Amino acid sequence: MIRRVTVAFALAVIVIAAAVTTTTQHAAFGVAFRRPTTQVRRVLLISLPATSWADVKAGVKAGDVPHLRKLFADSAVADMVTRAAGRKNSISGGYTALGAGGRASAVTPLAPQAFEVGEPYGESTAVDVYRQRTGITATSGIVHLGIEALTQENVDGLYDPQLGALGDRLARARVPRAVIANADGAQPVVDNPLPEFQRAAVNALMTGDGRVPAGAVGTELLTKDPHAPFGVRMDNAAAYRAFADAWQHGGVVLVEGSDLLRADLASDVFTADQLAVQKQRALRRVDALVGRMLADVDPAHDAVFVVSPASPRRGPGLAVTSLRAPGVAPEMLRSATSRRNGFVYVIDVAPTILQLLGLDAPTKMEGRPMEVVSGVVHGERIDTLINANADGVFRDAKVVTANNILIGLVAALALAAWFVIRRAPRRAPRRAPAVRFLALVVLGFLFATYVAVPLHFGRSDNAMGFFGFLVATALVFAGVCTLVGRRRPYLPLALALGATVALHLGDLLTGARLELNSVFGYSATVGIRVSGQGNLTFSQVTAAVLLLGGLVVWRRPGRRTVFAVIALLAITLVAMAAPTFGGDFGAAIAGAPAFGLFAWLLLGRRIRLRTVAVLSGALIVSGLLVGFADLMRPKDQQTHIGRFFDQVVTGRLDDFFLTLQRKGMENLDSFNATKLLWILPIVALIVWFLWRVPGGRLRTLFASVAVVRQTALALAVAAFLGYALNDSGVAIPAMMSVVFECAVVYVALTNPPIPAPPEPPPVADARDERYVRAPELV
Repeated sequence: MIRRVTVAFALAVIVIAAAVTTTTQHAAFGVAFRRPTTQVRRVLLISLPATSWADVKAGVKAGDVPHLRKLFADSAVADMVTRAAGRKNSISGGYTALGAGGRASAVTPLAPQAFEVGEPYGESTAVDVYRQRTGITATSGIVHLGIEALTQENVDGLYDPQLGALGDRLARARVPRAVIANADGAQPVVDNPLPEFQRAAVNALMTGDGRVPAGAVGTELLTKDPHAPFGVRMDNAAAYRAFADAWQHGGVVLVEGSDLLRADLASDVFTADQLAVQKQRALRRVDALVGRMLADVDPAHDAVFVVSPASPRRGPGLAVTSLRAPGVAPEMLRSATSRRNGFVYVIDVAPTILQLLGLDAPTKMEGRPMEVVSGVVHGERIDTLINANADGVFRDAKVVTANNILIGLVAALALAAWFVIRRAPRRAPRRAPAVRFLALVVLGFLFATYVAVPLHFGRSDNAMGFFGFLVATALVFAGVCTLVGRRRPYLPLALALGATVALHLGDLLTGARLELNSVFGYSATVGIRVSGQGNLTFSQVTAAVLLLGGLVVWRRPGRRTVFAVIALLAITLVAMAAPTFGGDFGAAIAGAPAFGLFAWLLLGRRIRLRTVAVLSGALIVSGLLVGFADLMRPKDQQTHIGRFFDQVVTGRLDDFFLTLQRKGMENLDSFNATKLLWILPIVALIVWFLWRVPGGRLRTLFASVAVVRQTALALAVAAFLGYALNDSGVAIPAMMSVVFECAVVYVALTNPPIPAPPEPPPVADARDERYVRAPELV
C-alpha cells in the first residue's frame, strides 16, 4: 500500500508539472500575444539615455515632445529593465549588453572610446592606434580603441558574453550598420572625473573586433552652447545629415539623443530642479531631431525602435522602450526574459532587431525577442508604466527598513519567550498568551508585506502609511487567527501557517502579482527577475507548508490527514517550480527532496542508505523534469532554466560551468549582502534555551512525538538545500528560521506544552503488527 501511494505521489507530481509547463502563460491569463510577422527593410534605433516615462510625460504636458508623443502613441511600449552584469548599469555597460544580447560589463575607462577612423587620437590618428592595438587595418567607418580591454574584462567576468554578437550577425547577413552619437564633455571639477569621450553607443552595433562600417561620432556633431551641460550640445542639422546618409543605405541605424546623456552625466553637479530643466531642454532638442528623421521613415516597411540602455545615474529606475513596426499594434511589450507584461530587458533588444529583419539570433544571446501583449487601455499605457516604476523605486527604498523591523520582531519574540519561561519554567506562564500573540504578529507582518502591494503606496510615496498598514495588518492577522481558533490550543498557529501558504499558492497560480514590488519579493528596478516566485517567498512557503503539515498530522493523526498533507506538498511544489507559475528552479531541486523526505516519513517509512539515494535521485529528477519541460517550450518562451539546460544539451559546457561558478560566488557573497543573517543566531539561541530550560519543553516534545522529529528533519534539509542551491544563499535559511521560530515559540508556550493524544500510524492498517509501534527515525 505504501509503495503504491509513493509511486502515485511521484506520478501525480510529474503529470501535473507536465500539464502546467505545456500551458503557456498567456493562455492561462486570457491575454493575446503577437510577434511581428512582417519582415522590415530598415530599423531606426533611437536611444534616449537615462530617460524614464515620467520624463516623457513631463515633456508631453509641456508640449515639448510632439513627435515623440505621436511616435509612442503608434508604438507598443514597455518599461526597460537596464540591469545586466551589475546591480546598476553604466551607459557603457548598457550599450555593451545591448550589442551582446546578454549580460555584459563595461567598467574599463576605455569602454566609451570609439572614433571615426580619421579622427586624431593623441599624436596619432584613431585608425593608426586601432591598428597598433588589434593588428587590423580599417579604412572607413568607426573603430573602438578599447575593444581588447572590454573583451578581456568580460572574459574574466562571471558571464562571458559574446561582445558584438548583434553586429557580427548583421555583418554576416550583409546588413548595413551605422551609429550617430557623441556625448563628449568633461566637467573641470567633480568628485569622480568623467572620461572626456562618451561614445559608448558604438558598442551596440560594433562587431566583435570593434568596428562599425558607417556613421558619425566625431566633433562635427557638436556645437558650443554655454547653457548646455559641459558647454556643448548636439548639432541637429549635422546629426540629421549623418542619419540621412546612412539611412539611404538601409540596415540598422542607431541615433543617440546624446544631449540627454550629457545632462545625466552632469547630474552630480546639478540641483534637482536644474537637472529637471536640463533634461527637458535636452528632450526638446532630441524631439526636434526625431521629427526630422521620422519624415524619412516608411511606416509600411521600416521599424522605429526606441530604447534607453541605462537608467539615470541618480537613483534606481526603469527606462523607456517602444517599438513601431509593420504588424505591431500600439499595445504593451513583454519578453520571455521578463515573463511579465509591460517589462523588457536591455538584452532583449538585439534578438528583437534580428527577428524584425528575419534573422536568427546567435545561440550565445541570452535575450529573447519582444512580444506584443494586449490588455491595458490605450490611454492608460504610459501611466501604467510610470506607476510600475514608482512602485519599484518605493519598494527598493523600504527594503532595509522592512528587514530591520523583521529582525527586531524576531529578537523581541525571542526575548519575550525567554522572559516568561524563565519566570515559570515548569508551568504555563501567565503571559504566555501575549507571547503567542506576538508569534502570530510576526507571521502577520510577513503576510502584510504582500497584501500591501495592490495598495500601491509608492505612487503617493507614503512611507508612513505603508509601515502603518504593515503594523495594523499584522495585528489584525494575529487577532483574527486567535479569535477564530480560540477553542483549540494550536488552531491559531495552524490558521496563520495555512493563511501564509494559501496566500502564496493563490498568488503563484494566478500570475505572482504580489511578488513584484513586495519588500520580500523583488522589483524590476534593481532585481534580476520580474516574474514567478522570489527566493524569500520560497523560504516562507516551504517552511510554512512543512510546519503546517507536521502540526496537522500531530494534532489529527490518521490516513486521510497524511494523504491530504502529501497532496498539499505536491500542489505547493508544482506551484513553486513549474515555469508557468513560480518558475523557481531552486524550489524544484531544494523543495522536492525535502517534501519527498517528509512524505516518506509520514508514510511510516524508515531512513536508510537506500532512502538517501532515492531522495538524492529525487533532487536530480525534479531538476531535470522542470528543466527539460522548459527546454521543450519554444525558444522565445523559455525562461533562464530552459536556457541553462540548452547549454548542457548543446555541449556548451564552458557556459554551464561558468553559470555554476557564478551561482556559487553569489551564494558566498550573500553572507555580506543581507542583514537577515542576524536572524540565524537569534533563533538558534532561543531554540537552545527552550531545549535546555528546566522541564525541557522542546526536548520532551521532540522525544515523544515522531512527527515533530520528521518535520524538523525535512525543514533542515530544505534550509540546507535552499542555501546551497540558490544565489540568495544565507537569506533563505534565515527567512525559514523566522517562520520556524514563530511555530516553536507558540508550541512551547501552549498549555499544556505536550498534549497527550496518541500517535497511531497514519497510513497502515492497525491490525498489521508491523505498524503497531509509531514510526521512528533511525
